[in-house]
Amino acid sequence: MSKLFSQVTFQTLSLYIFVAVTQFVGGLYLASESEPPGAFTLLYVIGFLWIMGWWLLTDSRKRGVKWAMDMGLFLYIAWPLIMPYYLLKTRGAKGLLIILGFAAVYLGALNAGAVLYMLLNP
Repeated sequence: MSKLFSQVTFQTLSLYIFVAVTQFVGGLYLASESEPPGAFTLLYVIGFLWIMGWWLLTDSRKRGVKWAMDMGLFLYIAWPLIMPYYLLKTRGAKGLLIILGFAAVYLGALNAGAVLYMLLNP
């Protein structure tokens, strides 16, 4: 297990922190049934694509995987399909653990934000 955590890069940690924070805040807005401010939505979309692209760039360079001509467009349109494909292609079965971990952070932070809102506003 320590070998798995020793390979975590700054980009990976940044991606997970970004997702956890933005999904937590998204959970608060979802539970309050209010629309998030436009600045938050813009920050989330641009920030997520940027940090995902940054992670993919550094990881693909480390593993020697060539990029498509317009990876930005691919990430924008189909990141939920591209990222699992990339992880399974480069890591094999270990990629499933990474996918499950990302999904757990994504959904867990969203639920944590919603639960916190419900606890503070009965």
